[in-house]
Amino acid sequence: MALSSAFLASSSLCVPQTSSRPLLGVQRPHSALSQTMSSSMMILPHGQARGKSQNQPLKSTYRRSSFGTVRAIATPETGAQRYRKNVEVLSREHLVDSLAHDIIRLSQKCIDERGSFSFAIADTTSVQFLSKLVSPEMTTSIDWAKWQVFWVEEEVVVGGYDLKRRFLPNELLHPFVYEEFLNKVKKAGPYVVSIDYELIAKQDAADRYEAILRNMVVEGKLASSSIGLPKFDLMLLGMEEDARVGSLIPDHPVLNEQERWATHVHHRDEKPHLTLTPPVINSSSNIAMVVSGLECANAVYNSLMDGADNRLLPAKIISPEKGNVFWYLDQDAASRIFKQELYIDQRRSY
Repeated sequence: MALSSAFLASSSLCVPQTSSRPLLGVQRPHSALSQTMSSSMMILPHGQARGKSQNQPLKSTYRRSSFGTVRAIATPETGAQRYRKNVEVLSREHLVDSLAHDIIRLSQKCIDERGSFSFAIADTTSVQFLSKLVSPEMTTSIDWAKWQVFWVEEEVVVGGYDLKRRFLPNELLHPFVYEEFLNKVKKAGPYVVSIDYELIAKQDAADRYEAILRNMVVEGKLASSSIGLPKFDLMLLGMEEDARVGSLIPDHPVLNEQERWATHVHHRDEKPHLTLTPPVINSSSNIAMVVSGLECANAVYNSLMDGADNRLLPAKIISPEKGNVFWYLDQDAASRIFKQELYIDQRRSY
């Protein structure tokens, strides 16, 4: 993603925009990456020492092709417009390509500046868009050994709940995430920070995960905000048909949590999940909201409009005070925006 406030440049052309704009990163607090990690964390092997990335640079021949850039959202009843930055509509193919290039450039910038890149991912709703990132032509451009990978949400498996799965390794608990992303770069050595499953209660698992994050902040292994919250370089989030973001479920008490960094969420007959809380999510330097599919069109439209109840649309509470949110939409997810004839640059169907 073009991770800066200047990412979505306006254009008067009525054709898909192509460009080779370099990543314009944002300023972040300095944080050194320690060579050792807490023994309480479940991690993949560590590789190289910190410092500037020595990996092959990303080829400069890449051209971004945008279906459209949303400049303003108009209220149908009044015609009043709310101008928005950082909402881009792409074909599914270009969305995957653009996301990969933007992540690579941001990671290179963070590694050059601080020696590490902290990347928090939700489960399958966002990981499905990372296929290009681990493709052979791109993976050599990434210094994976300096990546720290965290979970925004994670299914919690504890005693008394699905006991047979309790002692399975992370690879089997999250087959899609590992098969499509992490296993493809496992030998390169990114840190994967996870929770301890050998616990007896769901909140115990959340408390253990929070303790790991707090220790990393105190020890300087993870950057922090001015009020001491963990500050991830990039958080990748998706959205589902009911407008939930990760495990932030509409009209759920988790939306009101202000003290904990991590907590558990149990909704109706669904399996329990651990999730980072809104204050921690909103402490991120950059958040990428990646949404695809016609079934999410209503949720996307309502989340970008003013006036709707935040409790029913968790995406509306994703608003970093000192960070940026970038929306990556495919044509189906953005279809209601077009249907309402809202102002959009470069509107053209492929």
